[in-house]
Amino acid sequence: MELIETTYFGWNPLAHAVGCAQPVWDEAEVIHEDGARPLASSTEPHTCANGDCSHAGTFDRVRLRLLCRTCGTVHTISAESLGRAMSHASVTGWGQPPRQIGEVWLWPGRPVVPGGDPHQYLVTRQAATVTEATLYGIITSYRDADHTPLWIAGAVPDAGGAHQVSSIRWRYSSNGLPTIEDAAAWIASAELAAVRPLVVKV
Repeated sequence: MELIETTYFGWNPLAHAVGCAQPVWDEAEVIHEDGARPLASSTEPHTCANGDCSHAGTFDRVRLRLLCRTCGTVHTISAESLGRAMSHASVTGWGQPPRQIGEVWLWPGRPVVPGGDPHQYLVTRQAATVTEATLYGIITSYRDADHTPLWIAGAVPDAGGAHQVSSIRWRYSSNGLPTIEDAAAWIASAELAAVRPLVVKV
């Protein structure tokens, strides 16, 4: 399962021409076709010594094409034997609108099962899109030793922070909280709360 931060971050937008007045992509188009490998120096077809390799004289190719009709930019993305899946925002998490709880906005991750609730949320202080710059917190669920569902929250991303939730380090981290509403409220007030001292035993 992909981490929620990978769902939202690390994807690079395709560039339009500089000064494009209306940077909107036209309808995406895709084509499935057979590609032919060029022959190296003889009439022998391409083969691989590895019996598990699918390389042969021909291969499946998928190409995705995007066009901006305003600036004329065309992106063609091609891959050999590309896996392709059609899904829905309710299954991926990404693409759903954020949910406001109190003073913060929760951006859903992938649900554990289709139709279920996400077990992780990224948190911002506003409804504008979540980016690494606007990221303020994370909420993730777990079960304790008694199988009681709880939520843990991290606030204020900080590469040198003392707490790690998912793959991100945070300046503040909560104990297990009984509801997602409690976790959202905790994040909203994390910077105002007294910081628990870090005790190191020697």
